[in-house]
Amino acid sequence: MIELGVLGLDTSHPETFASILDGRADVSIAAVWDGGDVREREYTREFCERYDANRYDDPHAMVDDVDAAMVLTVDWNEHRRLAAPFLEAGVPTMIDKPLAGSVADVNAIERAAVRGGAPLFGGSSLPFHPSVSSLADTTPETAFSVGYGDSFYYGVHLVDSVRLLAGTDWTRVTSNDGPGRVATIDFADGSAATLRFDGPDSDGTFGFLTVGERTRTVQVGNSSDELERMYEPFLDEFLAAARGERDDRNRVVDSGTLLVGVQTAFDTGEPVTPDAGPLERTEIDSESFLASYEPYY
Repeated sequence: MIELGVLGLDTSHPETFASILDGRADVSIAAVWDGGDVREREYTREFCERYDANRYDDPHAMVDDVDAAMVLTVDWNEHRRLAAPFLEAGVPTMIDKPLAGSVADVNAIERAAVRGGAPLFGGSSLPFHPSVSSLADTTPETAFSVGYGDSFYYGVHLVDSVRLLAGTDWTRVTSNDGPGRVATIDFADGSAATLRFDGPDSDGTFGFLTVGERTRTVQVGNSSDELERMYEPFLDEFLAAARGERDDRNRVVDSGTLLVGVQTAFDTGEPVTPDAGPLERTEIDSESFLASYEPYY
């Protein structure tokens, strides 16, 4: 039995993830902490009652009481503080998207995982949707993708997806001249992906076109059925990490750095590489996003 600790009930993910996991015999929600920034205290109490979990006032008090942790707070600037003690203690940890708002935080999360020898998992669940993950069956030489919403909190879906499809580290991000908010990412194996982040919000879809040995297209909406199709394998792979069967640290860390790199390219209008000075100085603040956040997606 894997006993999970949940840190943060801000988004719809904790309830959705818990409802999926609740029907499984090999896992349980054992511990819950919420900071109260989005949800009322009564919501936390009801959540704990529903899943027979213990509520903690201090998130790190549960480190020794759980087998794995899920950091699900919407405030990405809190992810480092919340996750590091679990990783340093060797607890397999999932960090929900986006991983962090700066390269300094991404690197600190990686160091904590290395020190503790803990599997690190997380980021966007979209790459695990079977339609998207199937695109990796033949590694694409070129990918084109479009999403909606802002290029950071929702743009992570595109960034994490093309990083998983490439299967290798990024080497450069270039901000393209319109139309729209577009960036091209070059990867170490010579493949490339062009992402448009400001597609129409009205249909709430993510689209992919990949060109390699074959040309393939995929479109994923945000209906409840489509969300479940991506959440199920996402959680399956996290549980595999909790059992010590996989460790996505390099992918998660490289994707986290790449997401910050995309914002840096947009801000500076210049190509960005992993060792670029402006990348190290970029910090995506969460305050303005949190001020208008509603816990639906």
